[in-house]
Amino acid sequence: MKTVFITGGTSGIGWALAQRYLSAGYQVGIGSRTPDKEGHDFAPYTHLSVYSVDATDLTALKDVIHTFSKGQLDILIAGAGNYTDSALEHISWQETNAMIDNNIKATLNALEVARELMQNKGGTIACIASISTFLDYEEATIYTRCKQAVLAITKAYRRAYRDKGIKVIAIHPGYVATPRLMELNSDDLSKKQYVITPTEAAEIIYQGITQGKQLIVFPKKMYRLIRCLQLLPKGILQRIMHKKAKWQKQN
Repeated sequence: MKTVFITGGTSGIGWALAQRYLSAGYQVGIGSRTPDKEGHDFAPYTHLSVYSVDATDLTALKDVIHTFSKGQLDILIAGAGNYTDSALEHISWQETNAMIDNNIKATLNALEVARELMQNKGGTIACIASISTFLDYEEATIYTRCKQAVLAITKAYRRAYRDKGIKVIAIHPGYVATPRLMELNSDDLSKKQYVITPTEAAEIIYQGITQGKQLIVFPKKMYRLIRCLQLLPKGILQRIMHKKAKWQKQN
């Protein structure tokens, strides 16, 4: 039976991915700091292993994934992350540090654990960035900057691991109606463009990984819009993005 481990796998896209891989016959391991936070009933899933683990702690993450995989891991999805809507307001040191740790350090840790397990055996590592990484402007949020770092790390490790039989994939979701996004927007996503469900996102990611894609970006309409916006002069793009952020903050 093939194996997949998903960090951040007990909520949002991660939990939807866990269910998708279970339906495909995989042995699935998921980990997060608080697995019971969303009240999921894990009991019915006989091929699911659930772990309480902090993905920013390399030693703890290594122990958990080694315990789950028993030395054989086919896919590792680095889905642990942190998102704070900081487009218009001051962001604290605590929030910034949490985003750096959970988006960058957690991804680095996953890449390191996977290297040990997959070297000379083959396997796939999928790192979740964001579609916002393709829109580069002066006042981009700390979240976008963190995800741009994730993309840069993914590219660097793809080159480093290519001779070891390990595929490294970058995943760039747009707006996905996760519990966290709903919470930050008071359960109203009407001002978010091209929103899809976690189940829809999981299907796109599952198919992309199965097909061996190096880059998975969705929704396509949003990606095309971003590509067009990026052609604008920097000053005009900055004004558009600032007005958009203000509009989204209005009740």
